[in-house]
Amino acid sequence: MNDKKNTKSYLTKMIILIISFIVIGISGTYAYFTMTTVGNPTETQATAGVFKVISSLENANAINNTRLRLIDNVDKETKAEKVTFTVTSLPESTVDARYYIRLKNIEISKNLYSSYMKWEIAKTTGEVLAKGDFSQLSRDGEPLANEENNVLTNAKDLDLTTSTQTTTGEDGLVLVKKTQETLLFRIWLENDPNINQIDLMEGNFSGKLFLEAVPISELNSQN
Repeated sequence: MNDKKNTKSYLTKMIILIISFIVIGISGTYAYFTMTTVGNPTETQATAGVFKVISSLENANAINNTRLRLIDNVDKETKAEKVTFTVTSLPESTVDARYYIRLKNIEISKNLYSSYMKWEIAKTTGEVLAKGDFSQLSRDGEPLANEENNVLTNAKDLDLTTSTQTTTGEDGLVLVKKTQETLLFRIWLENDPNINQIDLMEGNFSGKLFLEAVPISELNSQN
């Protein structure tokens, strides 16, 4: 039993993880207007909201690992590949933001459409905001006849912040106006001591992580 466990723990996983981080949909200046009835219902007062959100994701270091090993779930915080980035609502913002994180331009081998290929978005304080695995991926295009298990494929975009993946059960993540969040994106192969996971060998993955933000109604963002 010990020999079997030791052999598995030293299996080298030949996986290319090259994640490019690009930010889209973050507005430098955004006028968000609400109309409030004043006195007589025919009189209204226009209120202009300011929405300014930036992120360090664009300048974050990419993950680049050609030898990814299986790790136990309890070790993910110390051993999983990760990138750290901030999302900031600037001081002049008057409305809260809701932001969404997606993986795009995904290339992945067939063997990594797997529940053992895990990802997670968390705060640096340890609070997990969203989590999932790559068994949720949908392939873009039909398989060819007699494909090998590790053949490289294109996958459709993966939204990491749907209601089924966030811990709040809501689509997207909320950023309170005039605040900053520091986040981690983790990715790892999870070990199962009771399963032969040799089929995860010689896999490949690459993708681009996108973040976009939109304003939440100022009526929900009053001081």
